[in-house]
Order: sequence, then structure tokens, then C-alpha cells
Amino acid sequence: MKETLIIAGFGGQGVLSMGKILAYSGVMQDFEVTWMPSYGPEMRGGTANVTVILSDRKISSPIAHEFDTAIILNQQS
Repeated sequence: MKETLIIAGFGGQGVLSMGKILAYSGVMQDFEVTWMPSYGPEMRGGTANVTVILSDRKISSPIAHEFDTAIILNQQS
């Protein structure tokens, strides 16, 4: 089983926190996990996204080009 997720939105919407919670949940369930945030220099209002991969096998790369699940919190993302 491998699940690749992306969460995207504005900074301040909890995008990185949601990704971190998903990643910690995966660790607690004994999954292999990657958490890769990406955000601009703005404190709030800039774009932010995070990629989380959960797998029962070793993950070869944290970089994903296709996603099983996308959680998009605003139109611009």
C-alpha cells in the first residue's frame, strides 16, 4: 500500500500542520513516511503546500509527480 497526498493553500491555513499530523499518524501506525513542505518567504498569505507519502514499504524518493489524494484549500493553489 502506498498513498501519496498533497495539501495546498495559503500560509496560515494550517497546510503544514495538517501534513505533519498525517505524517505523525502514519508513524504511529508503523508506516514508512515522508513529509516534504514547500512555502514562500511570507509569514501569512503566501502559497504553501506539503507532500506526504505513507507506505508499508521503503520510500525511494520523497518527491512525487502524481498524487492519490489532493486537498486544495483555495482557488489559487
